Amino acid sequence: MMASWTALSLAGCASVAYTSSDPGEGTPASITVGPGGSPSGRGRTGTDRTTVPTVGAPESMEMPEIQDYELDNGLRVVLVERHALPLVSLELQFRGGASAHEPRLAGLASLTADMLDEGTSTRSALQIGDAVDLLGASLSSTAGYDASQLRLLVLRTHFEAALDIVADVVVHPTFPEAELERLRRERLARVIQRSDVPAALADDAFAEVLYGDGHPYGVSLLGTKESLESLTRDEVVAFHHARCAPGQGALIVAGDVTREALDSMLTRAFSGWTGRGQDPPAPPGHVAAAQRTIYLVDKPGATQSEVRVGRVAADRRTDAYYSLAVANTVLGGSFTSRLNSKLREEKGYTYGAGSYFDLRRFPGPFQASAAVATPVTDSAVAEFVQEIDRMHEEAVPAPELDRARNYLALRLPQRFESLDDVVGRLSELVLYGVPLDFYSGYVAGVEAVDARETLAVASEYLRTSGMAIVIAGDRASIEEPLRALGLGPVVVLEPRAPSQAGG
Repeated sequence: MMASWTALSLAGCASVAYTSSDPGEGTPASITVGPGGSPSGRGRTGTDRTTVPTVGAPESMEMPEIQDYELDNGLRVVLVERHALPLVSLELQFRGGASAHEPRLAGLASLTADMLDEGTSTRSALQIGDAVDLLGASLSSTAGYDASQLRLLVLRTHFEAALDIVADVVVHPTFPEAELERLRRERLARVIQRSDVPAALADDAFAEVLYGDGHPYGVSLLGTKESLESLTRDEVVAFHHARCAPGQGALIVAGDVTREALDSMLTRAFSGWTGRGQDPPAPPGHVAAAQRTIYLVDKPGATQSEVRVGRVAADRRTDAYYSLAVANTVLGGSFTSRLNSKLREEKGYTYGAGSYFDLRRFPGPFQASAAVATPVTDSAVAEFVQEIDRMHEEAVPAPELDRARNYLALRLPQRFESLDDVVGRLSELVLYGVPLDFYSGYVAGVEAVDARETLAVASEYLRTSGMAIVIAGDRASIEEPLRALGLGPVVVLEPRAPSQAGG
């Protein structure tokens, strides 16, 4: 059973059209959703609202044609032509974000990405901003742990002019000292802000506890006071030179442009841009936790505790991808998952609880989390441990397993609603070396996961005996109740005080 899709958005109006073949009918059914999300022709036919509609079997997705090739300078190009609306979306990604530099240089990757549009050899930062605005385009640059990205969305008629700007900021940035100092001050101010936010304290402590400060995954992408104050323009220039080379890059494009037109534009815009760059290094290994430990970050007077429970788990290319997705959906990946049902619906401890596997180039973290009322912190932690351990202590019942598989399979089209979504999904596959036809087999892969497989991955990755439990909250109120749980030793971590976090 196959479903073809077209999904585009412009100026807040969405149009989604798809066709599906009903095995019980001789002709295809057609549904069209117009602006505002209301079905076309609504009210013209009678609808029985006294019974709950049945959920049909998930359909596999028919992916559009994906053109995958390499330019003469070594830049990989992945193109999906979609001509329904005159829009083009692209991402220019470079392998190795924060994981490509030493942890002592925390913040270098994201600072370099932010500096790309702060001035080139032909345009100032203001001129770049004005040129982008004049084209009605959106242009942004970011860096994560495994890649740096520059994203563009623009009307087809302005695509060539916008591509010239993209090429300019990537190939000819000048990294003005004055702009670097401005961004440095802004980041130091954000570090101060984060030092007063329990969620940020918990996130930063969780990463450092799992990986240590000698691993790039263990330090903040934003940077620290110490690293931000010491970063130099020469280090930014050197990082850009090593990373932003065609040999380290990939251009993912979706929209109203043909390969012939795109190649012509790329040849002109990126003329003379060559180089292999430097392959990102493998980070040092992490040390697995010997026993379950509670780490407490004191936030005096906090009315809520931020709870993080987890461990280092798997990388994106794991063979257990589908099993992990289904198991996590049962545990904490949807609103009806066990964690949310128990901590929110049944106990009333939180507005929401969930979990996820953050699959990266190298093994990323599994994390379960919630913000809970201070008086019930210990009770909430006990429930987290119980629900996570239950995943490997007993097989998931068939109805619950069916619900999780259907949740993942039926939501797949939603992940391709816009051109930006298409680019985002493909860029992940490119970055992690996953075959580009991955989503064609996604539904079948999810549906094939059985109770035995969820039990197996839970036994490997969801045993709390080796997990870290990180809590940012009012130590005076929660420390003794947490110790009384007997789940493991309690270690008090020293948070970065605002006076130490910048300026």
